[in-house]
Amino acid sequence: MKAPFKRLSRMRTRKGLSKAISVLALFSIAALPSAVSADTDSGSPRFIERKAEGWFFYKDPKETPPAPPLMQREPKPPAGKTAAEEPKIQPFSVSWLRENMPKLLDAAIDDPSKENVEAYLYAQRVAMDKSQRYAEMTTRVVAADPFLDENNRVPIATYTKPFFLRNAQAGVTEALKHVATVGGLWVFFDSKCEFCRPQVNTVQKLAKEYGFVTKFISMDGKPLPNVTEFEKNTGQASILNLRITPTTVLVVPPNNYYIVSQGMMAQDQLAERIIIAADSNNLLPKDIAQKINTYDRGVLTNEDTQKGASDDPKQWVKYLKDKLEGRYEGGSNNAE
Repeated sequence: MKAPFKRLSRMRTRKGLSKAISVLALFSIAALPSAVSADTDSGSPRFIERKAEGWFFYKDPKETPPAPPLMQREPKPPAGKTAAEEPKIQPFSVSWLRENMPKLLDAAIDDPSKENVEAYLYAQRVAMDKSQRYAEMTTRVVAADPFLDENNRVPIATYTKPFFLRNAQAGVTEALKHVATVGGLWVFFDSKCEFCRPQVNTVQKLAKEYGFVTKFISMDGKPLPNVTEFEKNTGQASILNLRITPTTVLVVPPNNYYIVSQGMMAQDQLAERIIIAADSNNLLPKDIAQKINTYDRGVLTNEDTQKGASDDPKQWVKYLKDKLEGRYEGGSNNAE
């Protein structure tokens, strides 16, 4: 009996030991990840302690701020030298006189000592002598350059002026006769207007002298003593926006109307207004327009001055001379 019992007891002991080893192995394996996790998360709270963060438990590491830029110091200029030295004003130059003469005058007035007054008067003497030298050279340059001599444009001498004015008047006469061939004059009047009768007389004389066709239009439908034939206003005055009488209108067929006077006007003034209206609206041939614009002879146009700009005086002086050459021929400005 003892032998089987011992064998049975030994078998039970081995089975218990085997179970114990198996259980111990399982506990060792289960504890291994926790140890690894504990090592990995050392220094930071465990997940169970950060459960309030939910899905946002993961956070990016904080960025380190960039280092501040290094301040570079600009090199100092050498001692005794400035960055931009101002040019010195030449003594007794125009710039020097312009700057110093008011100061010298103030000093002489505030303290009229011999030295202060003498200093200002000698500065004034320098300015006057420089002006005289400039005037003398100007006379020489103008005398040698026909484009700078205004006497070549418009005569200044007494004995040549009548000739110039006669030519100008001849141009006016030619211009008025030409306008009379392309247009006529309308005169709007009122029978109660005290200035209408003399204005009608002026227009009648002008029409007779230069050949204008005339039409007299009554605003109130009544005649004037010096108007035998007239028409009643049928809306012409309203179309032309007329406000007062008498009014003279230059009419150029088929439908061009130019108001040349509103109110009474002398004959020479009325003639001048008619020429201005005709010239402004290109009703005159080029040769006649040149004759009436006598003071435009040799004058630079706006186009000339816009295209000839240059920083070099030699270049733009030559440019202007080339433009003026030929514009003194024929008594007119032959600008192309």
